[in-house]
Order: sequence, then C-alpha cells, then structure tokens
Amino acid sequence: MKLSLTLVALFVASLAIGQTNSDLYQATNTDIYSRASGAGLRTDIKEQTYSITITVTDIRNTEGVIRFKFYDDTTPFPHDFGFLRVVIPKTELTGDSLIVTYSGFTSKNMAIALLDDENDDWKLDMGWFLPKEGHAFSDYYHTALRKPVYKDFRFLLTGDKKVVMKMKYY
Repeated sequence: MKLSLTLVALFVASLAIGQTNSDLYQATNTDIYSRASGAGLRTDIKEQTYSITITVTDIRNTEGVIRFKFYDDTTPFPHDFGFLRVVIPKTELTGDSLIVTYSGFTSKNMAIALLDDENDDWKLDMGWFLPKEGHAFSDYYHTALRKPVYKDFRFLLTGDKKVVMKMKYY
C-alpha cells in the first residue's frame, strides 16, 4: 500500500512541477518536495526534513478519489495549486478512514486541504450555496458560514507531525 501511495504521489507531484516520466523514476521524494515548493532551495545544502501523517475520518463512500493540496506562505489557500497536489484512490480506504504519510518536508508554515471528489472531476461541486462534495482541513473542522482562510488551518512544521482531517458534508 505504501509503495502505491508513493507512486501516486510521485506521479501527481511530477505533473504539478512539469517533470517527464523518465525524470519521475529518477527523483526521490525529497527532490520532488523541494522542486514543488518553489521556495528556491539550494540543492547543495541538506536541510532537516520531516514527515506528516494524515488521518482522514468520516469519508462517506468509496466513489471517486481524495485530493490533497498542500499550501505554504508562498502559495496560501485558496491558491489553485498549492505547492503540492496528491490524489489518493478510495480503494486505499479502511472503513470510512484513510491514513497516509508523506516525508521530505522542510520546516515552514503549512496547511492542508482536501476534497472528496466523488465524481473525479477535479473540482468542488456546488449546490444551492453549499458544497455537494466533502472537504476537510488540517486539524481544523470548519463550522462557520464563511469560506475558511489559510490562517484557520495553518501550522508550523518543526518536526514530524500527525494531522487529523474530519470530513464535512452538507
């Protein structure tokens, strides 16, 4: 399961940063995160890297995919792309939950948003003013009638981190 998640993450990250298929198999997770961040990191300096373990709960069905977007201060939410996008097929679910771990992140302010894209159309489908599909944010359960903002679910990554994301459906 971990290998398949890594391959999906590598493929999606390569699309986000414009790598070719041949580059994809030569790159490591650290390479992809560094290039995807757009932070202009020097490649000759090895920074301490950390992992993030994400637990997603209350997923209502097995249709479609889960789409994660990672944000930082240079690409804050609701930026269309964030600095990294990852797609997980719902075949990876255990009951109504999903646990994934990603590594290679450097210390910085970050936020994670996800979409339960039930019809796999790459967008949050809307009904009468409210989303039809589920969404969640890093360690934050949105209850207000306004759209969430980056500071609502931002965290400072200074070590390995566990994040819980509870799905919200209307």
